[in-house]
Amino acid sequence: MNSHRSEAYGLYEALRQSEERFRALTESTSDWIWEVDADGVYTYASPKVNDLLGYKPEEVIGKTPFDLMPPDEAERVGAIFRDIVASQSPFERLENINLHKDGRHVVLETSGVPFFDKDSNLLGYRGIDRDITERKLAEKALREREAELEIKTNSLEELNTALRVLLKKRDEDKAELNEKVLCNVKDLIVPYLDKLKKSLPNQKQVDYINILESNLSNIISEFSCTLSSKYLGLSPKEILVANLIRDGKTNKEIGEVLALSIRTIETHRKHMRKKLNIENKKKNLRSHLLTLQ
Repeated sequence: MNSHRSEAYGLYEALRQSEERFRALTESTSDWIWEVDADGVYTYASPKVNDLLGYKPEEVIGKTPFDLMPPDEAERVGAIFRDIVASQSPFERLENINLHKDGRHVVLETSGVPFFDKDSNLLGYRGIDRDITERKLAEKALREREAELEIKTNSLEELNTALRVLLKKRDEDKAELNEKVLCNVKDLIVPYLDKLKKSLPNQKQVDYINILESNLSNIISEFSCTLSSKYLGLSPKEILVANLIRDGKTNKEIGEVLALSIRTIETHRKHMRKKLNIENKKKNLRSHLLTLQ
């Protein structure tokens, strides 16, 4: 008799300790632990439900999870849960929106496993709910930010396209203007320069007219601009010398036109070859200048 009492007491003590451990676990975890019967009615709710949804456990027992959801969400999740119960399978991380007691929405992530009687009849489900509201809000904010960036990217692409069109139009207008200027110079100025050269008795004066023609041609063809900006910035005097070299003038002829010594012209040639990166190369300076047009 005493043996039976001792055994019963041992079982009772083991059960009590097990319940104590379960209670300590459910109260210390940040998740809501619950149990529902085969009809989906809560038969157990841990105290954490108060932190998540504002209800005391006794207020939840007797309700279903769908009683705590907005109508459209209850319909959506109810269809999913019916399929789960029909297959008697476990489920995890089922996201669902619940209504807090104060009316605000709380997003829960639900996982559960079925449990059965000794004859394998489904008795219900046990599981946990985790609050993922902050995470979902962060994901929503990230999606909105990505959408804003996509809109801005599309706007920038449209702006770049418009700029390319404008730049192309500017280049076309510039080319048209250059052509008009060139035609006007050839038609309105060059003929008179030719007549002026024929009427001048002094060869030096003719040379000056030739220089004027050459410089005028360089201005409208942007040759001088190419030399001074693209090729390391020839000096104004070097550009004058370069123009005459390009026109086939000798050092002596250039010196006479510019009132410089042949030695000075040779020095200018040396400096130009260095700036044009053809120093110590077997390359004709006049031929190289002609390629810059």
